[in-house]
Amino acid sequence: MCLAIAALVAARSSALGAQARLGSERQEIAHFTGDIWSVWTSPARIGRHDVVPIVIAVGGIALTTQIDSTLRVWMLTHEQSALIRALAPLRDSSPTIPAGRLGMGLYLLPLSGAVYVAGRLSHSPDLRDAGLGCAAGHLSTLGIREVAYHSVGRGRPRVTDDPFSISIPASGGWLWHSFFSGHIANSMACASYLGHRFSFGPAEALPYAFSAAIGLGRMADGEHWASDTVLGGVIGYAIGRAIAARQLARNETTPAATMTSKARSPGREWPVLSWSIQF
Repeated sequence: MCLAIAALVAARSSALGAQARLGSERQEIAHFTGDIWSVWTSPARIGRHDVVPIVIAVGGIALTTQIDSTLRVWMLTHEQSALIRALAPLRDSSPTIPAGRLGMGLYLLPLSGAVYVAGRLSHSPDLRDAGLGCAAGHLSTLGIREVAYHSVGRGRPRVTDDPFSISIPASGGWLWHSFFSGHIANSMACASYLGHRFSFGPAEALPYAFSAAIGLGRMADGEHWASDTVLGGVIGYAIGRAIAARQLARNETTPAATMTSKARSPGREWPVLSWSIQF
């Protein structure tokens, strides 16, 4: 859904006016890898203005751990509730291909690649950027998640009733990789990137809602606790925003700007990775 919305807006911008020139593939690969590296190294550049948002985020996630068990029990005992039934198309038990798999690199990366190729063939910088931005978001979360999986082991709800069953360093294999939710991190990075990079109007909330639904579906399947899901969403949001900011900064140096791009505020300095939670 996220990439489809980006494609529609990019196609509209192509019909409305002139586009910035496409760069070379080598230049775009350099920008792409640079965006990922910038995200991975962002903790080294945290400043005083980041402290309060980080404290708020960490505090909120810590509070969520106190209701992990309650939410898990509620989902198990309310399978016929409207919320759980609405999540059915996203869950692994779906009779068709679960829509929640759009949060996996197995699906997200090929879709991103297809959008990028479409952008190159149609000479649309918006489509090109959309493909690169969502792919960079996924690979950025992948690197962080791999570090987390090898550092902290947390039992998935479907194998333990104790949300505080944690081992450091990690042990136990895949069933102990609950910390943190990769599906929502991947999809939220794409949603946040699109929301900060392009102007969608009222439809801007749709990618965020879809990403949140993916996270809830994973919780219903017993793959992650609520706190894992919130943490994944926060990480994905920050990553998507950072990548969009870098793209916008680069586009300001081009002679023409795309009509769907969001302009930066005059005189505003964009941090490489902002932890403020705002939409």
